[in-house]
Amino acid sequence: MENSKTDRQLYYKLTDHNLGQYLIFMLIFSVILFFAFHATLKIMEENVIEKYLEGKVYNSGQPINILKDTKSTEKNTSYYSSWAIDIYIGTPQESRYWFNPTLSLILPISLFSLWITLIISSFMPVVLGLIRHKIEREIIHVLDTIHYKIHGFYSTDENRELMNEIKTADTRAAHDFAERWNLLHEDVASLQKVLFWSHGSVGYKIFHPWSGLKFYLRFYFTEKYSNVILGLVYIGAAVLIIIIGMRGLKFIPSTQPSLVFFALGLEFSVLLTYAFSVMYSRNENESEHDNNKENQYAGNYILSDEFGNSKEIENLLRAYIRSPKPERISEKRE
Repeated sequence: MENSKTDRQLYYKLTDHNLGQYLIFMLIFSVILFFAFHATLKIMEENVIEKYLEGKVYNSGQPINILKDTKSTEKNTSYYSSWAIDIYIGTPQESRYWFNPTLSLILPISLFSLWITLIISSFMPVVLGLIRHKIEREIIHVLDTIHYKIHGFYSTDENRELMNEIKTADTRAAHDFAERWNLLHEDVASLQKVLFWSHGSVGYKIFHPWSGLKFYLRFYFTEKYSNVILGLVYIGAAVLIIIIGMRGLKFIPSTQPSLVFFALGLEFSVLLTYAFSVMYSRNENESEHDNNKENQYAGNYILSDEFGNSKEIENLLRAYIRSPKPERISEKRE
């Protein structure tokens, strides 16, 4: 990290993002989307349609009959919104389709561009990279949480010693840390990887692009937005069902499949996003185990606060057992 201070003041400072970070993020996303979209259109036209489907594409603005081999109404073509596609030319299966590439492909291409933008933004300095800013914020939050568990208060000093202990820990030490700090071993391992990633060079970040994003997804994004993503999956499924139903009822002609491709692209995009959120989130057993450890830790902390530490409690119990027991009242009456 450029700034090694990991106190709450820096955490709250990193909570706010500046306008420049959003503008840079949107600029990178727009550039990647532009090139990815045009590259996809070229691949579809030259490889998928002309070579695989043995067809021809009309998309340079010329008027084309809506139906093949008939004097039907003409329709102007367009490179971005209206392709006339003749497939299987010279065969009995020859037919003409109308395809809207923007409507059909914009969602999957946007998702791909977004993931590339997330990776690039995570490499950038904190003052410029929106995702790098968020990752560093969560690193500070997790480190301060560990410090609070150890000492009972948030640190206002540098946590270099804590970070060095985590970075230099082997497997056995990582398990010891997890037990001592009442964390899951997977959380300690993820924190160790992201610390190496955060302190590493640009080359290290390039060869380990997922370390920072996996940490952010595990500790923040999946916990906050998992229900939103699941809701989008259901919305996408509902849209797909409606459009497929309209296609089955012939409200959408078979020669104009763009709406069907849009629905498929929508469901594909939200399902892929949901898959990533499930892959990098804590499972239910981990969450339940973590909550149990938190409750146990809280109980131990309350006992130690009221009666002293465990050693003092043990000494008190030993003294009570060794002390002479008072005679019962019934024995005195006898």
